[in-house]
Amino acid sequence: MMFQKGFFLRFGKLSSFLALDVLLSLSANLSFFSLYLNEKIRPTLFLFYLSSVWALYLADHLWDAKREKEPLSERGAFYLRFRFAIVSSLILSSFVSLFIGISFEFSFLWNHLPYLLSFVLFFVLIVTKLSPIPKEILVSGFYTLGVLLPFSLFGGSDPIVWIFFLHVFANVLLTYNTDREFDEQQRTFTLIQYGKPKTIKTFVHWLLGIGTSFLLWAWIFQNHSGGFLIGMGISYFWLGVCSLQKEKGIGFKSLCELSYLPMFLPQIIFFFSLLP
Repeated sequence: MMFQKGFFLRFGKLSSFLALDVLLSLSANLSFFSLYLNEKIRPTLFLFYLSSVWALYLADHLWDAKREKEPLSERGAFYLRFRFAIVSSLILSSFVSLFIGISFEFSFLWNHLPYLLSFVLFFVLIVTKLSPIPKEILVSGFYTLGVLLPFSLFGGSDPIVWIFFLHVFANVLLTYNTDREFDEQQRTFTLIQYGKPKTIKTFVHWLLGIGTSFLLWAWIFQNHSGGFLIGMGISYFWLGVCSLQKEKGIGFKSLCELSYLPMFLPQIIFFFSLLP
């Protein structure tokens, strides 16, 4: 039993260090909106998303590790210890992303060039500490728009978009709240610097409450399939439970990130509905 507990703990940390929980959550998000809109996402575009996001997270974590001061965090020590493997994975994922993007998804990228350029611009501004907008807002906004980019909902006013955004925003605030000391050291412009940890959690509860109210409104007044609302509702409940936990490093972050997993529920329901 102790062996199993130790194995799962190490596996969970490894998944979080390598941002595999992020890739799983991204898959849940894309799956949810693909079925919600009945619009298939091309396999090449799906692989482009996964490889691009993985490369971005590996690069971000490696950069953070190089900027950390003693004592190093567990993740920082891991990235410096296995730097060669991390850099190799970063190069491989970047190559896959560029190859697929140029060879198969060039028209998609060209059609959404303003989004890509604005993303690159604000990424540079964050890195150079010149961003006029707090990092949490930029990360939440660009992640939400990025998930919606392949679908007709992009730029739409469907309440599900705002429900999803509020969940993303609350998730980002919760996880960044654990990094406040590091962000303060790096003089990064963040929202959490304007409030104490307890204040940020209270704000997160308000965001989740507003999102839950929108969910109830959509259930009562709009014609949405129950599977989608239940999946999103469980995601909200999951993140709400996370917000009541003590913030404690990698395990807490990973638990928050995996709150998107219930968004796989509509696909699961759809799969079993096809069985004889």
